[in-house]
Amino acid sequence: MTAAAANERRASARHCERRSQGTIVTGRLFLSRERTVELDVRSTAASEAAKLDLSRLFRSLTVPVHAPRRALLQRLAALGVALAARPAWSAVGEPPASAADFCGSGERGRRLWVPGDDGYLGRLSPLDGPVTLLASAARSPSAAVSRGPLGYATRTRRRHYTNPTLVLQRGQRVRVNLVNALAQPTIVHWHGLAVDGNNDGNGSFLVKPGGRYAYDFEVRNRSGMYWYHPHPHGLTAAQTYGGLYGAVVVEDDDERALRAALDLVPGRTEIPLIMQDRGADTYRATPHDMTHGLVGSDLYVNGTKCPYLDVGSRIYRFRMLNAANARTLLIAFRTAKGALLPFTLIGNDGGLLPAPMRCERAFLATAERIDVLLDLRDAAVGDSILLQTLAFDAMHLEMAHAAPADPHAGHAAPTDAHAGHSPPADPHAAHAHSAGMHLPASAWPDGAPRALLELRVRQRIAFDRAIPERLSTLPPIAASSVAERTFRLGFADGRWRINDRVFEMGMPPIEVQRGKVETWLIRNDPSSMPHAMHLHGFPFEVLGREKSPGDVAALEIDPQGRLATDLGRKDTVLVWPGESVRVAVDFSHPYAGPQAYLFHCHNLEHEDGGMMLPVAVV
Repeated sequence: MTAAAANERRASARHCERRSQGTIVTGRLFLSRERTVELDVRSTAASEAAKLDLSRLFRSLTVPVHAPRRALLQRLAALGVALAARPAWSAVGEPPASAADFCGSGERGRRLWVPGDDGYLGRLSPLDGPVTLLASAARSPSAAVSRGPLGYATRTRRRHYTNPTLVLQRGQRVRVNLVNALAQPTIVHWHGLAVDGNNDGNGSFLVKPGGRYAYDFEVRNRSGMYWYHPHPHGLTAAQTYGGLYGAVVVEDDDERALRAALDLVPGRTEIPLIMQDRGADTYRATPHDMTHGLVGSDLYVNGTKCPYLDVGSRIYRFRMLNAANARTLLIAFRTAKGALLPFTLIGNDGGLLPAPMRCERAFLATAERIDVLLDLRDAAVGDSILLQTLAFDAMHLEMAHAAPADPHAGHAAPTDAHAGHSPPADPHAAHAHSAGMHLPASAWPDGAPRALLELRVRQRIAFDRAIPERLSTLPPIAASSVAERTFRLGFADGRWRINDRVFEMGMPPIEVQRGKVETWLIRNDPSSMPHAMHLHGFPFEVLGREKSPGDVAALEIDPQGRLATDLGRKDTVLVWPGESVRVAVDFSHPYAGPQAYLFHCHNLEHEDGGMMLPVAVV
């Protein structure tokens, strides 16, 4: 290297230093004449985790070869901000949490709220007539439960429920009356259920304050865990964060056979885990939140903060739902010594898999569900097992330069089909100013590890049941020689977009033909962030992943790049920056006339900001 070249190399370097628990990681970036980036990482300790963390940060600097020097320097500036805010956990690995502080708050554990036959998340089987859900401000049913200031209340057979878990049978007729006692318009979306457009709750019409809407549909889904939540465009994030959500459990012969084989009893050995991160009770999204998604400082499981559950030495079933606005979890179980405890994945969004899958970890994005079995027969009385979210690269820094604009500028208001009511003024209209490249520090950043639930082994149980080798029959969707559509996910002019479009009420929809199978190729821009993409009304099959980032590729189970959680049927799929995911959708249905649905990101701030397209099945 000539002296002149060496001087240029030194002059164009950007220096970053990371200190964490006695370890100093130093990185230098060198911009060559060809605009390539060279990375030099040195550490005062033999910390491969620290080096990997810094390398992941530098990945956000990727730019086209012929990009102007100014673009390169902008990415460097973003890196400096990101490094300054990077939490200590990412550079030093993730030691197991102590039992005294297993949820990161310093508080003592509380007994997990387990839904029963009434009360919060209580199991309700609407077999003898309509159920009325009153959307209103609701008190917590117990001092041990904290789930926001809003709720769906109902009373039936002299029992009171808040956010009831609706237990439905395949083929059953369901009638639900939604009554709106909120100060805002609302509507309920039956997430994952295959229903017609009038029952989907897609936000094209809303129920005004004081109004009501009658749902009436037949359950066509396989057994599985689905859920319901609000879907008024521009208000979905606030109302869901406020506490308006609940589970739907569909049962069929496969479900009954599994319970019989493993002696699973809901509320005792089959436990729902509905997880939501929260901060303040009142929803206040900042410009940063509107770009990245709101993440809270604490996680609540079934409304319980820092929960524990007493268990015995047998197989337990945990049915998990990520009801967070934006947070992604990397689910795993750990022993008190820090070793990962394998679990068996038996289902996901669309119900039971054909066969069980042994896993050590699984991503769970917002709106996704997983159904797992945990075998505790080798556990001793007194043992403690932690359900955790492990550390991973959340890849928000890929678009650290993004500056949010007014997320709803130019949006037309939806109509109220019941009373001609228009929704209130856009709650995010004040977010027009730029957040620049600042990434505010969080008490619990997305991708940071934390224990979520402690399992305390309290008794020995003689249990000799075996997990069935087959769980269900699920033929693949015939996707060869069918039409393919491409969807591009990206950020431009302060807005998240699909195919460069931002949602507006009444915009021309994507039109698909009834009864046809299509493949959809969902491509996420390399400078984007992860997006959990949800399709209303129709389950889909994940055919493959391409160019997955390292944390995702490490979980691949087949040559198509799929994850264990991609198998079976899905209604929500997480697409990472630079990644492409191909899915197959069968648009067959029994309803008369055109049907209206939506395809959108389920990061609720992105959804409210317009990362959504209408879909018409004609």
